[in-house]
Amino acid sequence: MDTIIGLGNAGCNIADEFAKYSQYSIKKIDVGLEKTKTTFPIKEYEKIEDYEEKLPTLQHFFRGIRGDILFVVGGGGKISSASLATLRYLKNKCKISVLYIRPELSLLNETQSKLEKLVYNVFQEYARSGVFERLYLVSNEEAEAVLGGISIKDYYNKINQMVVSTIHMINVYNNNESLTNTFSDLPVGARITSIGMSDLEKNEDNMFFSLDSVSDIVYYYTHNKAKIETDPELMSKIRKSISIHKEEGYRVTYGIYETDYDQDYIYCLNHTSVIQK
Repeated sequence: MDTIIGLGNAGCNIADEFAKYSQYSIKKIDVGLEKTKTTFPIKEYEKIEDYEEKLPTLQHFFRGIRGDILFVVGGGGKISSASLATLRYLKNKCKISVLYIRPELSLLNETQSKLEKLVYNVFQEYARSGVFERLYLVSNEEAEAVLGGISIKDYYNKINQMVVSTIHMINVYNNNESLTNTFSDLPVGARITSIGMSDLEKNEDNMFFSLDSVSDIVYYYTHNKAKIETDPELMSKIRKSISIHKEEGYRVTYGIYETDYDQDYIYCLNHTSVIQK
């Protein structure tokens, strides 16, 4: 992905995290922004439907966008109702993926809950039908659990940093040569995706969203050069972990990458074609 488009407060905050990496160009849309080449202000409305029906034209704002697109939005906010109206201006661009941040559902009021459920389901239907290249689902509560507890002050910043760094590193390794891999094309309908981190020693995947009916798992094993060269048990551990998942009925593919980092990281993607309830 080359262009990150953030809609609303959550989407814009995540776009700002992506902006720390030179590989991405950023566009932000929200209430109260200054109008610039990269930011577009929207009026604040009382009625939810006004955000979609009264959305100004974005044709000029999106002019010149090249490469793949990641559209980022959080659920529950009124402005999320403008998601499809915004995406209409991008339909003739390159491949569009969506990163949907599911909020803490217990904190939503009745109106927010209905809106969240609507947007959540519509995105999944669009992804499964191929309108979107991929739908990435992230739950704030499950991401918090992966981090192991966060202070109120740092809550969203820490979650956003972890989500963005994970997606970014997966993008990096997708564009770098592996030492070995078994990657293959996913089933056509398996476009609903969760991301996470894996612990090889515990054989445990810590996902930022728990998908039902996962069909495919993809691993990116990134290990320090010294470990790659000297650890005689590394390959057998990887093979054992993958075998366990295959015995459980998943299709599993992987790539192994050599890094200069002191710490090893294992990134994980879960895929499904089944609408999540």
